Amino acid sequence: MIIALVMAGGKGLRLKSNIEKPLFPINDKPLMDYVLDNLKKSKYIEKTVVAVSPNGENTKSYLKDDLNFSDFHDDFYNSTKTDFYLDTKGIGFVEDLSEILTCFENHSKDDILLFINADLPLVDENIIDYIIEYYLDHDKPALSTLVPVEIFEEYGIPYTYDFNGKVPAGINILRSENVVQEEEVLIIPRYELVFNINTIETSILASKFL
Repeated sequence: MIIALVMAGGKGLRLKSNIEKPLFPINDKPLMDYVLDNLKKSKYIEKTVVAVSPNGENTKSYLKDDLNFSDFHDDFYNSTKTDFYLDTKGIGFVEDLSEILTCFENHSKDDILLFINADLPLVDENIIDYIIEYYLDHDKPALSTLVPVEIFEEYGIPYTYDFNGKVPAGINILRSENVVQEEEVLIIPRYELVFNINTIETSILASKFL
């Protein structure tokens, strides 16, 4: 099964807003909704799970009350529903990732998990499907996506760090095992991947593209 994991447990401090980052509005639409809508259009994603944390109680309530997401449970694989939320401790990205992998590993080691940050509103289903297809065409159990720094610089988007001129795009694929996995690297020179919404300035620019 190919499952999308939307990482929505961060605090989003750099936005300097009293609105939780996944719910931060762009053109009157919560940031996370762009990601969820694009995942629904993917021809490969079978179920979507949003990883929430104590940092985002409003995000969790929004998923439950407004979008009718269900709590992740042991009957996840047999359920006809496709949308779930999963509680994590919210200690940090690496810790949350490990917790999520262990959770899925306890059910199956054969699932393909596409991790995507909740702050990538411009990444549409065509890019998502391209990444999945690239992964399926290769033998390694993991895939990381990188974007050349030149794309960030072209649009004036700040980034935290790079690896030899390549910036992590916030989309990765892993097997459902909490072990170190050999990874393939996919470099994608697409502007949609540089709009991870971390600042007000980036959100304003993204709203124009949307």
